[in-house]
Amino acid sequence: MFSPLRHLIALLVLSSILLTASSSILAQDKSDVRNINWQTYLKSQAEWLEARQYYAHLVAEHAKAELQAYQQQMAAERELLIHEYALKAYREGLREVRLIGLRNEIVVLGEKAKQAVVRRDWSIKLANRGLISQKELEADEIAVERLSGQLNSKKDELKLEEEKAVSSDEEDLIVALKQATSVLRTVSTQAAMEKASRLEEIDKAEKESQRIKQELQQMQWDFERFREFLRQQETRANTSSRQADIQMLQSDMQSAKEAEPLAIDRCDKSVEQWQRHIDDAQQTQANLENEVAVDSAKLRALEADVQGAQEKVNQSIQNESWANRVKRKGFITQVLYEKYSLALLESRLNLNYHQQKFEAETEILSSQQQALRDFDIQGLKQATQLTTEAYRQVKSHRQFVVDNLRQQAESQLTVLNILKASQ
Repeated sequence: MFSPLRHLIALLVLSSILLTASSSILAQDKSDVRNINWQTYLKSQAEWLEARQYYAHLVAEHAKAELQAYQQQMAAERELLIHEYALKAYREGLREVRLIGLRNEIVVLGEKAKQAVVRRDWSIKLANRGLISQKELEADEIAVERLSGQLNSKKDELKLEEEKAVSSDEEDLIVALKQATSVLRTVSTQAAMEKASRLEEIDKAEKESQRIKQELQQMQWDFERFREFLRQQETRANTSSRQADIQMLQSDMQSAKEAEPLAIDRCDKSVEQWQRHIDDAQQTQANLENEVAVDSAKLRALEADVQGAQEKVNQSIQNESWANRVKRKGFITQVLYEKYSLALLESRLNLNYHQQKFEAETEILSSQQQALRDFDIQGLKQATQLTTEAYRQVKSHRQFVVDNLRQQAESQLTVLNILKASQ
């Protein structure tokens, strides 16, 4: 009899508890909504936009750094290539030219030493007759000793060069090649370390941007609840507080609006600058591809040396011919004639040396310049691609800046409209 009554009482008590709990939850939820700060929401959104823009900035700077690192490495590789060809050139031809030069010097010194001996012998006879002083005789004897010493020294130098597996000049070239190799290794290692550091920083910036984005998404949901709450308000309480918020927000929007053209202009100038870099790189590449002839100041200098040596030979021929004629008539001595003859021999040997050197260096330099030209063209192609990538990233960063400014302005305007509607 009393059992149904007990059930009814229990249901009434439970309903009362649930109703009280529901009212408490709704009141708490309403209180939480009222405590939502629109300034915190805008600040968080600004932090996310800034983080996203910073990430784009790092990516653009990485592209620029990649271009700079490649240019430094290309310069080091080019320097190494020059030293490789210098060593190759010496081994394949210039060493023989150097040996020819030494042999020619020995021939000339030998003839001068012979003439000095003849002159000394005549001086001895003249001194015995009292026709020259003892001092003049000693000068001729000193000349013989000096030329004999020079001749022996030059012969020893030639012998040493011929017997050495690696000549002194070749050793210098090998040292220079090793130094260039070391420089390239240092540049490559440094570039790899700096690249790894940049990529690590980019990864951190991306993760930070994602973290702030997730927090902002939660705040976005809370902000939507705040907007709905304001729409359902039936009173116009805190009107003065709303007015102060509106004025502050309008001031912030005005400041952002004034800063926007400057930021965009700064980005546009950077984009234009990188566009010019692309144009310059493409023009340089086109100019290099159109160059076909070997143009070298070194070759022109070698040609001038050959021409100068040929002119000396022509002059020496004329002098020797004149000396031979007057010697036959007895107007000059045999000793004086031999000086003209020696001058002709020396000029011919000198001409032969310069001709050999010109032929060897022309072939070597042509091969070297072709290799350098191919290297430069390939390097410029890669540099142009990296410049284009840097331009693309700078342009992308510029778009991030513009989008962020506009998105921030739109959010501020949305909040402003909400605040005005709640008055």
